[in-house]
Amino acid sequence: MDQKKPRIRLFRPGTFTSNEGRVVSLSEADLAAIAAAYDPDADPAPLVVGHPRLNDPAYGWVGRLAVEDGELIADELDRVEPSFAETVREGRYAKVSAQFYMPGDPNSPKPDTWYLRHIGFLGAKAPGVKGLGTVQFDGQADGLVTLDLNTPKKEISMSEKDLASFAEKEKTLNEREAAIAAREKAARDAEIKARHDAHVSFAEGLVKETKLAPAGKPLLVGVLDALDAEAKVSFAEAGEMTPADALKKLLVGAQPLVSLAEVGKPEKDATETAVASFAAPDGYDVDPKQAALYAKARQLQADNPELSFMDAVRRAQAA
Repeated sequence: MDQKKPRIRLFRPGTFTSNEGRVVSLSEADLAAIAAAYDPDADPAPLVVGHPRLNDPAYGWVGRLAVEDGELIADELDRVEPSFAETVREGRYAKVSAQFYMPGDPNSPKPDTWYLRHIGFLGAKAPGVKGLGTVQFDGQADGLVTLDLNTPKKEISMSEKDLASFAEKEKTLNEREAAIAAREKAARDAEIKARHDAHVSFAEGLVKETKLAPAGKPLLVGVLDALDAEAKVSFAEAGEMTPADALKKLLVGAQPLVSLAEVGKPEKDATETAVASFAAPDGYDVDPKQAALYAKARQLQADNPELSFMDAVRRAQAA
């Protein structure tokens, strides 16, 4: 900062994203209003290093804001510290950044418009200068916007047609994701239902073979539904299988609760009359006594619907 008091280019009209993440749009008329509102006597903006929030040295002050060639500039810089000016001349600051009070900020000297808070020099350590004046900042950053001045920001320029197209694409993408999620859920539900139906069929088969009491059918189906259908466990000589398959194998090999046939082929007793008719495999005959016990138990169940099959068998045996 030499005796010529150079100007600092601050801003140009356009739409930019601030360091705080706000999207800011300023027209040339807005820049003119900022320049007109600036009061260097009552509320001057200091030249600082970085963007301090509390007490930091002021290395100079902005004497005037103006709009020239469509850009907001700061000039008539006042009380610039010489060693700071030398550092600037040496190019040790990569860029300059300005911070503004936004309209409506209660901390702003003029809350009805944008107001320059300070100009920060970025990219070098502050010079060790003693005896400088300090500037007291309020420490509130909610209503502030910081814009890097020498580095062009990516402008956002979207027409109504662009916005409509973007919204339509977003809607299509959301609908596509929802359809995929619905298909995946339907596939999962179908797989769960198929497993459940298979478990019901298996349990009904055990009931028919008298290897499972009718009352145990829903319990067995619930257990099979809850077992992991993917994970496999090693069962020594039996090899690896899922817990559900292991349980099924165990139940299939179980003995019937009531034996309906004798092992081997006994001689027929022509004097006995079969109580119930069963289709026995080749080489086997139905034991009339066991068949009679089965028929008696079923009759007791028919007469007493609340009676379980096993209780009916016990009563038939006692009789």
